[in-house]
Amino acid sequence: MTGPHGTLPDHDYDGINEEDNPLPKWWLGIFYFAILFSIVYVPVVHVFKFLPQTQLDRSVAHAARVQELRELELEASGELDKDPVAAGKKYFKTFCVSCHGTYGEGGIGPNLHDEYWIHGAAEESIRGVITSGVAAKGMPAWGPILGDRKINNLAEYVVSMWDEKLPEGIAGKKPEGEKFDMAVMRAPKTETEEAAAPDSAVTGS
Repeated sequence: MTGPHGTLPDHDYDGINEEDNPLPKWWLGIFYFAILFSIVYVPVVHVFKFLPQTQLDRSVAHAARVQELRELELEASGELDKDPVAAGKKYFKTFCVSCHGTYGEGGIGPNLHDEYWIHGAAEESIRGVITSGVAAKGMPAWGPILGDRKINNLAEYVVSMWDEKLPEGIAGKKPEGEKFDMAVMRAPKTETEEAAAPDSAVTGS
């Protein structure tokens, strides 16, 4: 039994018959052509490589370069940093050694290992100085250049320097600023103290 569009199978549901409509010939033609094309294309191009590979190689190289640039962007943004202190040390060597010395022993800028601080020893103060700079001393404002993530990492590394002895033969710059009780300043904070800490950093002047 046939209907206006195709064969009517023995399928009746609630008085409704389902027609078995054939697929359009143009659609079947494209489908079979795609199958035949893949059967020829895959071995010719990817297995035996009978056709020139220049364009394919160029595309693969471009994709690899795009991925490499993406990874460099992520690294530059600090997104890949896992250990804040280690990341801060990396950024310190890049941006800070020209003024504070390779080990933070001081140079144009002050010694970061002693108990004397010009703008305060609290991490918030250190973060603020790095962010806003000290124009009178020639220190640039790193905040717009590095962003919050790198600034925080730098501040954590500078805080960690108090427990870090200078290498033998490296003399720290003479003290500058006010003396602080570093054992108290660097003591681990309780949860209550952390909650009570100010949200905003104290900027240096």
